[in-house]
Amino acid sequence: MEFFESRDCLDHIQKVETTEASEIQSFYKNKTIFITGASGFVGTLVLEKLLRTCKDIKQIYILFRSSRRQHIEERLVEYFNGNVFDRMKREHPNYHTKVTCLQGDISLDNLGLSP
Repeated sequence: MEFFESRDCLDHIQKVETTEASEIQSFYKNKTIFITGASGFVGTLVLEKLLRTCKDIKQIYILFRSSRRQHIEERLVEYFNGNVFDRMKREHPNYHTKVTCLQGDISLDNLGLSP
């Protein structure tokens, strides 16, 4: 059994019915977030966790470097097709609408973004 499948099998144990938002959910409510490194292992997990648990986030911007082989939109589609997002696809099919991908590079001035 893959990691993500076994993680999802524990849902019945971890779910606690509560009407109160956690401190983290309250903190991120109606916030706009900018994530660098979202295409890496940790960044992908952070993005998935935020989308899954903080449903009231207003918008998330992620920074992707340009690639000669793929346009940024193609990279984003491939990114969201990863196994990490399988649960989101099942439970919240429109999860990706809160994510905007920006083309840039952290090694450049102003992250390679135009003003």
